[in-house]
Amino acid sequence: METLEQLKKMLNQADQILLTGPENPNVDVLSTAAAWAIFLLSKNKKVNLVFSGHLPRVDFLPANLDFEDKLEAFGKFKILVDLKKTKIKQLSYDVKDDILAIDLLPEGGFLNPADIKSFSEDYRYDLIISFGAQNLQSLGATFAQAREFFHQKPIINIDRQVANENFGQLNIVETTATSLAEVSHQFLQKNLNPEIATALLAGMISATNSFQSAQVTPQTLDLASALIISGADRAKVIEVLYRTKNIDVLKVWGKVLSRISKKGNIISSYLEHQEVENLPDDFQELVRDLILSTPQSQVAVIFYQLDFESTEVWLYSKNNIDALALVKNWSGEGSRQFAKFSIAKQIDLAQEEVLEHLQAKLKLINNPD
Repeated sequence: METLEQLKKMLNQADQILLTGPENPNVDVLSTAAAWAIFLLSKNKKVNLVFSGHLPRVDFLPANLDFEDKLEAFGKFKILVDLKKTKIKQLSYDVKDDILAIDLLPEGGFLNPADIKSFSEDYRYDLIISFGAQNLQSLGATFAQAREFFHQKPIINIDRQVANENFGQLNIVETTATSLAEVSHQFLQKNLNPEIATALLAGMISATNSFQSAQVTPQTLDLASALIISGADRAKVIEVLYRTKNIDVLKVWGKVLSRISKKGNIISSYLEHQEVENLPDDFQELVRDLILSTPQSQVAVIFYQLDFESTEVWLYSKNNIDALALVKNWSGEGSRQFAKFSIAKQIDLAQEEVLEHLQAKLKLINNPD
């Protein structure tokens, strides 16, 4: 109850709200953010959806929702004056020869240069809502573009990762939830309409591989049913997520599946150089679904042959496994659930080295004693 009241207070005090999340967001992140956007717009809030990196197809969402890849700047410059030692009696300004002069007349004291600070406040938002990010760094280019801004503004942090760093002023982190959509439903349920219900259902379907994940509970299925009763368009979600692959995409995905091998908790496959051209837009989602639907799997590794002596490695992991930590030896880049790096070896030698390393790492994680 306390969390709900704090959430309402922060939303009521905000006028323009930034909705964002990790770089290369998945369908659950985008759909949940969209559900919040629809709700906030209905409350006459100004909203921007900003996500960096590759975005999966979300054609089941309203066409009037725009996903941007950069923050909208407006160039506001702010001057702060510390009034602890003395108050300001009068403020005036003048413009002469293209110079702005600001005069501050103190009341019974003196102002020192140290009492005055100035900075450029480039972004119009007065509240940030983050979806599915472990920390600010996982926002990728969105955070790198405006680090100071993210440290100045209040943040509502919505996530379900155990390793979430609770970086918000309000942290809604529910590690037992199957999806961000499920976490958000408890706050949006009184404002459901068909569009919000469709967005939340899409997040749940994607995050659970159509409710095949081991985390799915009877309560999860009850919630999905309630969303359909509220008008969620399940058929459209399924059509977009699973039935709109062209023949070239299906051929490439078929090759990935035909080359799959599984050893311990690791699924692996590979792509030859020319095959990457026809990768589906939602390739990362397909690999995540593959991990979820394969018993006992924790990571999936795709090896991509850059050239004869160079291989790129893409590592996908389940929520409780940190992909970046697994590939720290190769200075991998990415996020907690996806990391990539290059290795100067032929693809068969790269596979041997990387898989042996990952097996040893996962053994330590699964058997810490």
